[in-house]
Amino acid sequence: MNPLQHDPPWKKLILFGALGALIYFMAQVLPSAMDTFSAGSNDRVIEKSEAQAQAVAFITEQYGVQPTSTHVVHQSDKILNGYLSKEKLLDTYDKQYNQRFPADTFQVEVRTPRQDNPARTTLYYVYVHMESGQIVAWNKFSRDFQTDEDKAAIGANYEQAVETAKEFATQQGFRPQELRAHPGIDSNGLLTFDVIGSKISEAQLQLRIRTAQTANNEILALTYKPQFVVPDSYTDYVERQDRLASFMSFGGYLLFTAILFILAIIYAALYRQYSSFIRGLFITGVFLAFYLVNNFNMADGIRAGFGETQDAGSFVAAGMIITILITLLMAASVYFSLVGGDALWRQMGFKLWPRFREQGYGVHVWRSMKLSYLLAFMLMGVQTVIFIVLQNGIGMWTTSDVTQSPYNLGMLWLFPMLAWCAAISEEAIYRLFGIGLLYKWFKNKFFASLIPTVIWAMGHVSYPIYPSTTRLIELTIVGLLFSYIFIKFGFITAVFTHAIFNSVMMAIMLFFYGSAVNIIAGIVYIVLPVIIAWIIKFWHEKRGPKPQVTVPPSMQQ
Repeated sequence: MNPLQHDPPWKKLILFGALGALIYFMAQVLPSAMDTFSAGSNDRVIEKSEAQAQAVAFITEQYGVQPTSTHVVHQSDKILNGYLSKEKLLDTYDKQYNQRFPADTFQVEVRTPRQDNPARTTLYYVYVHMESGQIVAWNKFSRDFQTDEDKAAIGANYEQAVETAKEFATQQGFRPQELRAHPGIDSNGLLTFDVIGSKISEAQLQLRIRTAQTANNEILALTYKPQFVVPDSYTDYVERQDRLASFMSFGGYLLFTAILFILAIIYAALYRQYSSFIRGLFITGVFLAFYLVNNFNMADGIRAGFGETQDAGSFVAAGMIITILITLLMAASVYFSLVGGDALWRQMGFKLWPRFREQGYGVHVWRSMKLSYLLAFMLMGVQTVIFIVLQNGIGMWTTSDVTQSPYNLGMLWLFPMLAWCAAISEEAIYRLFGIGLLYKWFKNKFFASLIPTVIWAMGHVSYPIYPSTTRLIELTIVGLLFSYIFIKFGFITAVFTHAIFNSVMMAIMLFFYGSAVNIIAGIVYIVLPVIIAWIIKFWHEKRGPKPQVTVPPSMQQ
């Protein structure tokens, strides 16, 4: 029987799709919506322009200099957020400490002309509360304190430095008796204090201060940074997990994906008579265009990932060049996987990717789209259940990642374009080609699906979810289901399902961030598969009847 020629069990799929959507909505969407609607008006995130204005006013008033340039990014304390998430203390922290010591801020990079040499600039980092707009921390950047222009910084006399720092800290709301100084002053002139009585679980509030004396004997704080420091046991664990994730990413995902790339080129050449080197060009072009746009859209995320560094702009430029080169390699891998994968299946007698000129192609695309919505909703429910099991089974927790922060996107509404990038590339490389290659070698559908799925899953372990094996477990299960969809219903259904799966979740994120543009964009992304399928069906029908050909046969023999 050929499943691509016959209707699937619609009633069962509608039931399972509705159940999956309900599980996802009740377990993930509804709790987030309740948190959003129950939050007060004071929880509104300010605009970046407002954070910039606050930082400029602060630097001008504090140091008497006029900024020449600024740049705003979202910055986050990944370690603290992860610790609070693991210990289930996020709500407690929000109520007790977030107003004064937020773990997430707008980091404003401010440059001013140097007084001794106006041709050069002095760099400041000002941290602005994302909701109240208050200045919560700042730092006058210095590569080497000993050669910094602020040679008048108090540090020669440790006792005097401590007293001066305490005096300034009292102006910020601290009590002198609650400040316990660490011995010594570091190479950047920083004093560190433990704030006695300010702890959340085992995380201790510390205050780092660097002071300087003006010509009028006024005391300025060049650095003022309160921060909760988590236990070493947690940071050591996270470092071990990050090393494991890096090993799986580089030793597993990148290595074997590169091998698949090389094999795709070989099989595309060996079996070129079974496929076409033209038909993969359009879909590869779509992938490349969407991915390049999103690379530039995520530039601020890359910048935020470098933290405080004088060369952030240069690092971002270099990072973008490297990212573009990697994207071009990925596009080449997608292209040869499309050509080689299609050729492999056709050489074995299967047509899991029908061609436009074949009869029934438009109808097949239209039916695949309808089927994909049901399958995507079902998978969303499955993924939700997996997360619930992992949370209760291995204590899974998440943390923040500024490189993927919505606040670091140039245009948030463009972000869901990545849903199609992932759908095209991952279904081409790991399903169309990966499964085809291993099925040809071993003639076993499960084994042929498992190996590419594990490789694909290892490419996601660097996400801010711990333990690092969490996504390996989750995506191995989900990936096997994607593999079944590919084998059962074909490549087009697999791509649509993957794109809808990602697009719906990203669109819901747009809804939560609000604004008419985001909401309209979210709706468009959700219905985009319908538009694409209708256009293809309409265009195929317009071109007239085609010769009768065999639509992809089933692998279920």
